[in-house]
Amino acid sequence: MPPRPLLILDLDETLWHGAPDPTHTTAHITLRPHLRDFLHDTHAAYDHAIWTAASPDWMHAGLQLIHTQIGLDLARTAAFLWHRDRCSWHRDEHGDLHPRKPARKLRATWIRSRSPRERILAIDDRPQNWASGYGHLVRVTPWTGDPTDDELPRLARYLLSIADTPDLRRVEKRGWRGRVLE
Repeated sequence: MPPRPLLILDLDETLWHGAPDPTHTTAHITLRPHLRDFLHDTHAAYDHAIWTAASPDWMHAGLQLIHTQIGLDLARTAAFLWHRDRCSWHRDEHGDLHPRKPARKLRATWIRSRSPRERILAIDDRPQNWASGYGHLVRVTPWTGDPTDDELPRLARYLLSIADTPDLRRVEKRGWRGRVLE
């Protein structure tokens, strides 16, 4: 049996939607529908980690909301909590800087000792974040608040169906929605 896989979760527009208020004293975050079941179901087969391009404060505000509303303390149980300081920055064709999540950072000895690279998946709504690590990426539809969204239950079924695959990077993940049994 291969080692337990690691599921790296993006936050903004993947697990929640929101923005800080103009005074920056509170955060207005709405959790994506079915997030509770998604996290509990995937935790049965995957270890969780967080990698967001958001600020540390924004990441912790959302993780606290998840803990309060869902009862899962990702801030305590995640293999790691990475925010924008762990991203690399890339200029686009217009000269604007954008964060990237380079897969080379997953080669750290402490990560490899726990999760070999072939057993790591990343859930993100922005594929350009994983430009150097598409083999790890399962792209989700960005979520901006639609209460009828059903992406997470389908995604959980898909992830559970491939969890025992020895090399998750070799699984064709584009079009995953068409491979999910309803």
